[in-house]
Amino acid sequence: MSTFQFTVKISSAIFSLAISSSVIGSDLIVNEWNCVGGTKWLGNPSSATASCPSPDGIGGAACSTEEDVYFGRSLGNGGDWIEIVINKDHTDIRGWKLQWIEAAATDADGTDVWYENGAVPQGEILFSGAAIWSDLRAGTILTITESSTVLGGLDSDTSFNPCNGDWWINVNCFDATLVTCNANVVDPQNPTYNDPMDVGNDNWASRIVNAQGQIVIDLVGEGQPSWGGTGVSSREVVRLEESPSQAITPYSRYDDSDSSSFGQPNGWSDTVTQCKTYQDFSVLRSPVLAELCQMCKPIILNEFNAVSATGFLGGGTQTADAAGGQASDPQFGRSIGNGGNWCEFVIIAENLDMRNWILRWQDKTDSGTIRLSNNTFWSNLPSGMILTFTESTATQGGVNTDLSYNPSAGDRSVNVNTFDTTLISQTTSTKPLHTSGEFSVSNDRWAIEVRDQSFAPIVELQGEGSPNYFGGGVGSDDVCRLRANPSGRIDAASFYDDSSTSSTFGKQNSWVSCPSSAVVTQSFVGLPQAGCVWETENPADINGDGYVNGSDLATLLSSWGTTDVNADLNNDGIVSGPDLAVILSAWTSQ
Repeated sequence: MSTFQFTVKISSAIFSLAISSSVIGSDLIVNEWNCVGGTKWLGNPSSATASCPSPDGIGGAACSTEEDVYFGRSLGNGGDWIEIVINKDHTDIRGWKLQWIEAAATDADGTDVWYENGAVPQGEILFSGAAIWSDLRAGTILTITESSTVLGGLDSDTSFNPCNGDWWINVNCFDATLVTCNANVVDPQNPTYNDPMDVGNDNWASRIVNAQGQIVIDLVGEGQPSWGGTGVSSREVVRLEESPSQAITPYSRYDDSDSSSFGQPNGWSDTVTQCKTYQDFSVLRSPVLAELCQMCKPIILNEFNAVSATGFLGGGTQTADAAGGQASDPQFGRSIGNGGNWCEFVIIAENLDMRNWILRWQDKTDSGTIRLSNNTFWSNLPSGMILTFTESTATQGGVNTDLSYNPSAGDRSVNVNTFDTTLISQTTSTKPLHTSGEFSVSNDRWAIEVRDQSFAPIVELQGEGSPNYFGGGVGSDDVCRLRANPSGRIDAASFYDDSSTSSTFGKQNSWVSCPSSAVVTQSFVGLPQAGCVWETENPADINGDGYVNGSDLATLLSSWGTTDVNADLNNDGIVSGPDLAVILSAWTSQ
């Protein structure tokens, strides 16, 4: 009888919770939190081993390759932080609270913050009445940090630009204009420190309560009846392993992990299929993009090579990759370095004029630019063209300039070698002893952006080094590729991922679907994209009033013989007769 009554009580509690959740809806959910201790490293062993004699402190840095997509490999993995996802569009969280407990910890000072038991370490984060909290868009990731940037965490950053892939807002606990963080935790090593937020691995859990005191989503985390993971260690994070939606409950799959994705979608290996899986935010974000953004990115990054100069795609040797296969590229075959430094773009806008544009790349330690020339080749690029850049020539294992283009015959790519001075004005780099023509691609958080001739941004950073990248750490035997069909909606938050199994220089990307093992290949059938035509300003309209007339002529004549870039219409370095010819040929008389 007692067993029957106990079962009924538990079932009733679950049923009551389900009703509550369905009525209010999980407008916000906790998506991930960091349990890595301040002196510990993500993924390190719990005790000394032969290969890792000092797993904690500075000596543990090289004991694992696990790292966070934002913090990299860092002691403490960014400190105490919590990540939330907004599931309902136009959510107003002014006056809402995130309340947490760490039920198995013992560092409470006896104060009851909200849990009705001051012996349990606990705290709450109250969102202020600031305007930023009044209208949060679906698909936004909101992180809360305790440590400042200089202490290894992150200061408040309320920038939000979904049209450029920035769906992330961060608030620091000490930013009183945005949040009030209150806890009853005492640090024995620093008893005078007012610790506003403590995230740990001793049965830590949290819930979200709205301004009316209703529970939006009840306690989720280790030690709760809904917990399905294993014991959380001080070298792990906890994450949601489902795509975010209003259907998420405390009984959704939360699990502990030694990989971390602060500020970006979670990724994991599915326990059933063993597939590498990532959260899908598209259902939440697509309506917001459709409302806010005129999505016509004129050009997108499609792939870049991160294979080291002394290694092979997929690792291993010339004979076989590390998995015993034959990972290779259709252009380079299975070759050392996989073609050297190269990157690949797809032209999206019809009639794209890229004359004098600048490609600016960066990685963790260096940066540089590739400045395109004024050559007429760049003046009218067709939608659907695959554009590759190589540093090495064919005799060096790369590819020479090849501008042949015949998509109807299957040739949809062109290649530009960066030492070709007819097409590349110059390259720059912070690397020592740089020679113009050289550029770098690496597996060290490499990313690239596109800017026009005046250095105005056209396409934001795309690649592993983008703060929006989440598709797995790119290794020195990988390429990084776009796993989506090219379109004007590709941005820094799109699905770029690492791959050591295939590389497709100058061709559509392909990947293996898991668990079906079917090969998926990019489709270009959506190009040219309706309405996506690149319109450039008339360079002869010097004053930008929409006409080419006496006012523009007067400006040109006043700059005659100078290097005035506004009046140097043919970009030959001096204002002279050819510029006058440009004015006269474009004359509108109004």
